[in-house]
Amino acid sequence: MLSKLKWILPLVTLAVMLGGCPYGSSVPMDATGKKINQALLGKWEPKSSSSDRYKITKDNDFTYKIEKTSKDAKEPTIYKAYLVDLDGDQFLNLWEENGSSDKTYYMYKMELNGSGSKVTLSSVTENITEKFATGDEMKAFFKKYKGLSFFYDKTQDEFIKD
Repeated sequence: MLSKLKWILPLVTLAVMLGGCPYGSSVPMDATGKKINQALLGKWEPKSSSSDRYKITKDNDFTYKIEKTSKDAKEPTIYKAYLVDLDGDQFLNLWEENGSSDKTYYMYKMELNGSGSKVTLSSVTENITEKFATGDEMKAFFKKYKGLSFFYDKTQDEFIKD
């Protein structure tokens, strides 16, 4: 048993390190986002063979409510999100709605295909070390670097509408 743990622990550690997280900020990119895009509302599932499912509903005219259900979880995880347009590129500002006043806003570049049946999310890399005092500072930084490939994680997440 102990010999198995010697192999498993390093693998788990490596998986966590390689998996990474998107860039998170205590400051949102903007106070509010664009009006809700009706094409995003509905049920979505990852293109990969994940057991997670997502239901996106309208929280208000500018904010989405995202309910993530997992096979193994007893309760769904609730997120809120909105989109900010930066010179034609859509950035999703997402945070977990857990009742805490301290929020971390995670940033993704989002692309919706023409038929509205597939969404591609590119995580902004967690390797950004800059801290922003305002959303305007963050937007200026994103506008400057958003066209560079190393600004995003190497993998993209694709979701198909149910």
